[in-house]
Amino acid sequence: MTKTGKPKAKRSPVVEGLIRNMLVTFLAVAIMGFFAIITVKAEIMDPIRRTIADFSFTDIYYQIEREGAAPDTCRYITIVDMTKVTARADIAKVLTDIEAAKPKVVGLDCVFDVEGDDIEGNDAIIQVAEKYKNIVFAEKMLEWENDSVGYTKTIHSFFREFVDIKEGTVNMPRKLYDSMKRKAALSEVCNGKRQLSFVSQVSNLYTGKDMVGTKTGDININFSYTKFPVLQPEEVKAHPELINGQIVLFGSMYEDADAHWSPLGKIAGVELLAYSIQTIIEQSDVKHVPFIPFCLITLLIIFIVQVLQSKYLKRTGLSSNMFTKYIIGSVCIMNILTFLFTSVFIGISFLIFCMFHISFNLAWALSVIAFLGVSRNMYTAIKDYVSSVKDKYSFLKGIDL
Repeated sequence: MTKTGKPKAKRSPVVEGLIRNMLVTFLAVAIMGFFAIITVKAEIMDPIRRTIADFSFTDIYYQIEREGAAPDTCRYITIVDMTKVTARADIAKVLTDIEAAKPKVVGLDCVFDVEGDDIEGNDAIIQVAEKYKNIVFAEKMLEWENDSVGYTKTIHSFFREFVDIKEGTVNMPRKLYDSMKRKAALSEVCNGKRQLSFVSQVSNLYTGKDMVGTKTGDININFSYTKFPVLQPEEVKAHPELINGQIVLFGSMYEDADAHWSPLGKIAGVELLAYSIQTIIEQSDVKHVPFIPFCLITLLIIFIVQVLQSKYLKRTGLSSNMFTKYIIGSVCIMNILTFLFTSVFIGISFLIFCMFHISFNLAWALSVIAFLGVSRNMYTAIKDYVSSVKDKYSFLKGIDL
């Protein structure tokens, strides 16, 4: 009854169902949020937090790409392996052989930080650096202070003070708890001055234009399945077609100390640089859906699954057929069907990723969907509890779940 004494208008079944599904959806989100907070805040959960930090939904996209598909071959980046070349004189000789094939740019993933006693080798490297101005030398920045100052120490090649060379930092950003390398720095700050990164320098030299512009942050590397041609030093002269007019990265392919974890597994540092350069040149960096649209789309997906699950349980529960009611209507079968249905969302998000390089993290939606069954049970329990006590307490009489 209302305050005027008239009977209270009953909500239509459609509105009733809509409210119920919305409440179940938000309750599932709250349950998932509760466990997420525990995982983040509780120190005992550190191993789980680190594992989660290592995961990104783009890893699934890359795995789908690799399943049964041949990689695309990059036509403008070739890697020359430095693993077995350690003497500076030998490095200089390989660089001379590379330059004889007229590459557009050579990226040298090596820092000659100490002059040492190898006078002949030092002279050979210096001569190469003086003669060829299309070489980008690596530098390493150390001792981070803060965002405004940046790094306070830089390791250069020893001849930088008296030879005009082009350098770029090979520092690769990563999250505190994340051992994965997913980002590439376009530039870094050292002692308050911003300097272009190695991959930016190589990209700019190859294209002949500023590929970075006013952007100063990191980019998400696109690890779409790609094969970069790899030559051993003795093969350089035999394959000038893989060098002429191209980017040549000279670095170690098989040295474990210079390998990094990536979404593709453990790969060489020089290969990581190749993916980064390809991402910059092709402007194919991975973009993530902004926070508010992400939240709205995630809630919509969860809500749709909740509606379908509720209708499925209701239909099978009302069936007079025992097999349908108890076998087809079981939670196990429903979860299998839910998995197949959510695979459609994964497929759609994968197509969007392939076409526009936009990544949507479905992990949150899938995690919350796993709690929908618990949420429905909690909703029913709360509703039954409120119904049992609202006659006893007048302030609850208006509550209608």
